[in-house]
Amino acid sequence: MVFEGVNFSDMIKQLEQMGFYEVILPFMLVFTIMFALLQKIKLFGADTKNINIVVAAVIAFFFVRVPAIIATVNQFLPKISMIVIVLLMFLLILGVLGSGESTGWTGWPFFIGMAGAVIGIIWAVATSVPGLSTSWPRWLVLSSQDKAILLAVGIFVLLIWVFSDKKADNDKFKVTKEFGPSSFGFKGGK
Repeated sequence: MVFEGVNFSDMIKQLEQMGFYEVILPFMLVFTIMFALLQKIKLFGADTKNINIVVAAVIAFFFVRVPAIIATVNQFLPKISMIVIVLLMFLLILGVLGSGESTGWTGWPFFIGMAGAVIGIIWAVATSVPGLSTSWPRWLVLSSQDKAILLAVGIFVLLIWVFSDKKADNDKFKVTKEFGPSSFGFKGGK
């Protein structure tokens, strides 16, 4: 194979020793942002791409000259990236729960699903950070007896809800009208 003897960890360390993370990446970031801003606001006129390139390059070179600023950026950007990834995972879970227009959960099922998603994301982030607790709090750990009691109570509440007299008509067991996908908060259906 082509990549048999290649160690990517050593390549990253070599890039770090050459100053790739302290010079090249910050330069590219500042240059790109400044060039995009200058192109957008048209500070020097409509057709001044060459001037915008020179100004953005000069600002980027001044930026990478100050090591304190580079150190701040190198500490700041990974944290922002982590926040962006957590928000993207939250949006992914929101999409799984069905926040679209035609299908998806609404009402209480959506609220319960979102609360579960938020708790799950907080747990996932908290267990990923070194030094934080990697397990649930003691009061959230359920024994087998607690689980059996919660299951029995849940089934009892579900049965009461299903067979309760919602309307005072003679046809109380008409499941197709009163008990369908719409009663659980799902949109769509027939």
